[in-house]
Amino acid sequence: MRYWIVVESLNNWNEDKKNLFNLIGFDLNKIKTRGIQDGDIFFTYISKIMKFSDCRQIISVKPIVTPITSNYDRKFEYSIKTKIIKELKEENWISLKYIENLLEVFATASTPAIRLLTAPTEINEYDKNKFFELMRIVD
Repeated sequence: MRYWIVVESLNNWNEDKKNLFNLIGFDLNKIKTRGIQDGDIFFTYISKIMKFSDCRQIISVKPIVTPITSNYDRKFEYSIKTKIIKELKEENWISLKYIENLLEVFATASTPAIRLLTAPTEINEYDKNKFFELMRIVD
């Protein structure tokens, strides 16, 4: 199992929430090139808001045609199956400013934006544990 940071817009996050986080629109090329697999876990970063909102597990990377009812602001032809592990209340979303100095993934980058622009970005066990601690997820 591997751990990732995934970036999406607030609009797309709201679409995922409407669908109970059962799907997420995804670039299939990134799944292949990064080696993302069933069972991997990701932490969602909301762009422009600059906060982390939730943790999800990938159920299947087998592509599903994105439902026509999904109103993503960026067209994703395909989605993958996910399930929510922990959704934070909006007032508890974790600010990038707060967490950037706690995670190794950002310590090795000139700026956190570099890591977020190239998402999905793999994170190590230490960073996963920090997210679990902050999100109060029992491993």
